[in-house]
Amino acid sequence: MRNLQTTFFGVILVLLLTAIPGFSHAQNSKLFSFKSGDITLKQALAEIEKETGMTFSYNPEILPLTEIVSLNFENSSLTNVLNVLFNPVKIDYKISGKQIILKKSKEKEKEQTETDGNVSVYGYIRDSKTGEILIGVNVYDPVTYRGTTSNSYGYYSITLPSGNKSIRYSMLGYSISDQKLELTKDIRKDIQLTESGIDMQAVEVLSEKEIPGMEIATTGEINLTANALKRMAGFAGNTDVLKTLQMVPGISAFGDGSAFYFVRGGTQDQNLLMIDDAPVFNPAHLFGFFTAIAPDAVKDVKAYKGDFPASFGGRLSSVIDIRARDGNMNKIGFSGNLGIYTSDLTLEGPVIKEKSSFIFSGRKSNLNWLNNNPENGRSFTIDFFDLNAKLNFKINNNNRLFFTFFTGKDDFSRITNGTVKTFGIDWDNTTATLRWNHIFNPRLFSNTTWAGSRYNYYLYISRQEDDYWKSSIETSTIKTDFTWYHESAHTIRFGAELALYRSNPGNVHFSDEETQRFAPWVPHYKSLAANFYISDEIILTDNLQLRAGLRFSSWRNLGETNVYLYDESHQVYDTITVAKGSYYSPYYNLEPRLNLVWNISKSINWSAGYSRTAQYLQMLSNSVSPFTSLEVWAPSGPNILPQKADQVTSGFLFKLPDNVSFSADVFFKKLHNQIDYADHANMLYNPLIEGELRYGFANAHGVELLLRRTEGRVAGWIGYTWSKVSKQIDGINNNQPFPAFYDRPHSFLANIIFQAGKRLDISANWCYLSGQAFTSPVSFMQYNGYVVPVYGSKHNDRLPDYHRLDVSFSLRLNKPERRYNHTLVLAIYNLYGRSNPFNIGFNKIMNSNGDFVVPSDMNGNYEIIPTQLSVAGIIPSVNYTFKFR
Repeated sequence: MRNLQTTFFGVILVLLLTAIPGFSHAQNSKLFSFKSGDITLKQALAEIEKETGMTFSYNPEILPLTEIVSLNFENSSLTNVLNVLFNPVKIDYKISGKQIILKKSKEKEKEQTETDGNVSVYGYIRDSKTGEILIGVNVYDPVTYRGTTSNSYGYYSITLPSGNKSIRYSMLGYSISDQKLELTKDIRKDIQLTESGIDMQAVEVLSEKEIPGMEIATTGEINLTANALKRMAGFAGNTDVLKTLQMVPGISAFGDGSAFYFVRGGTQDQNLLMIDDAPVFNPAHLFGFFTAIAPDAVKDVKAYKGDFPASFGGRLSSVIDIRARDGNMNKIGFSGNLGIYTSDLTLEGPVIKEKSSFIFSGRKSNLNWLNNNPENGRSFTIDFFDLNAKLNFKINNNNRLFFTFFTGKDDFSRITNGTVKTFGIDWDNTTATLRWNHIFNPRLFSNTTWAGSRYNYYLYISRQEDDYWKSSIETSTIKTDFTWYHESAHTIRFGAELALYRSNPGNVHFSDEETQRFAPWVPHYKSLAANFYISDEIILTDNLQLRAGLRFSSWRNLGETNVYLYDESHQVYDTITVAKGSYYSPYYNLEPRLNLVWNISKSINWSAGYSRTAQYLQMLSNSVSPFTSLEVWAPSGPNILPQKADQVTSGFLFKLPDNVSFSADVFFKKLHNQIDYADHANMLYNPLIEGELRYGFANAHGVELLLRRTEGRVAGWIGYTWSKVSKQIDGINNNQPFPAFYDRPHSFLANIIFQAGKRLDISANWCYLSGQAFTSPVSFMQYNGYVVPVYGSKHNDRLPDYHRLDVSFSLRLNKPERRYNHTLVLAIYNLYGRSNPFNIGFNKIMNSNGDFVVPSDMNGNYEIIPTQLSVAGIIPSVNYTFKFR
């Protein structure tokens, strides 16, 4: 009986399979007669549609619609009619249901290329009002859908067969521009795009480009424009680059009052943040509540969570590439913000109209009204500022210069009534960049950059006496990057970089010369890095794109210095003196990068990638405080091996109706030569600091989900991340794996922007993070009358889960067409007043009420501090923003 059923269903299946082509063949075998004589091809198509009931689907630019054809057929099949019509003009057709799809044959494309040759269309793309260059504009041929993307300097080059072409320029937030060109030779075409007036963009994941030939990207790449940033809720009414990125799956914040962020299992020092190619080593103001980059100075932000291109290196986990605004090339304008916490002002305009421009943006804190505490006779100084400046000069059509300058400083001081009159901490960043763009020919573009950066950190012992501990790091880099637009389906990038690093791992300065003479000296570091890279972006087919790259990195340390060598018990067994001009401990690494994108359909995209990265510079700090820690930067050398990471990623992107998309990514990362610290490590003012380090490896893996909507009255995204990060370090936790302190398995993030009216925008951020790992006592014991905690495995416990809601209301006070725009912004940070602890103490005493507390501040009046410490409660703010254009 079972065999009979199997046979029956087998026969039915065969009949169905044979019926499908038979049904299609039935339409094709039907005979038709046409007696229209000599008519145009366009008229012939209309006659065929009328007679057969079929519909033609085609791009009119690929057909000679005005050409005269003969439509005289007697009892001919449809395929015969189509063959006679289209074979001579080399057009392929495909019958799909009731549609006949027409496209240029591959033979014709090849012939046209060989006969007519290829020509290039190239130039710069700018904003029509401000003259600012536009980054990431899609440039493509709407017939073949081959194209490119404008680079970080607004330059593009597209190579097409000669002939009459239409080229399309499109970018979210700008009106589409179609340019009809007769291509007989290379043509320079500078384009100006006009804002569309409706910009509901939230965050653009670059993998959503639908046009083959656009910059190859994955869902691990995130792009933020200045307009997108301005619409999002920030701290104290200020838009903030880092705070916004920390609301994206895969980028995890430490918590309140911290600039630390962790990307796919990496530590905080494994992230590289740059302003116009210059690294910023501490991008924080006020311990991380503000980012040290003025919002009005930012034009574009691109963040890579993994699989970053071969042109980037030196860090294991992420690159955040911030491009500063160039300034208005056409007319003078200003903008600013007045708030109770910060105020800023930006001035911009042309130096020579359409030839050069400037922009100056400054920001200053307004926090000293929080200073005084008359009850205990103490006061604080809480102050910060930053300044951004940029000049650009168009020398001629093929050469352009840019100069960028950034500086920022923080000062936190405390004046007490104790014996120590003043103490505090300071830190400052300064960067400068000089860049030269040069067009060798339409297909070869270069950018040569010099970039310098310096970061200083001060811990003041006494401000009156000018006694302090100081660490610092500075770098000077020269590099050249080339882009060769070989053809529309093939772009090659290559370049070289040379960088000099100097680091002071921390020394003490005393104003008293006698005291200074006996102070120990911690040797400085000096290192040289030389890097080379090449990458190739290839369109393999209409649906398959490949980016393959290779980076060669090298590192060597330079004398004059003393090098300490340690044995297996981490004790010094030898000291080597390196002469000035000599080098030691060279390292060389090859870092392959591979990324594949498969457009399965118009609505489904799959990508996969592998990357190896190497890092030769690390921040040594065993602090898990949310505040800025004592930062010591040290290079790889005889005791510290270069950190390395291997990461494999894969992800799907689904485009849904109504400007909605959903992406899902998985990642696996193995990190080698990871650093941890001995118990009770001495990290401050220690010439033998490298002996406090312990080494091992880390594993990270996770899943990232993102649902987002880019346009409409309601826009934004909802994201979720599940991830695990574990370490295994020799000499730590009995050599057994343990969770990293930043391991937070669950992260739920929501960023919503609602256009409540023509003038009112409401935005809200809500985040939920699993509590961070920490080590808690497993018991307590009595010893000589003291209660002593007993600890078990490392990071055996977790702090309470972190969650917070921020809201912002933005009311525009003017009509859209006015040159003077001004807005009132009301923001509330931590709306429902969640107390998110960052520390739990177990060195307890009992107060008179029977509560366990931690004694604190023994220098001044005796204070009792709760054992669970949080940073922020509800923080409201009101800001007035203005702009004259």
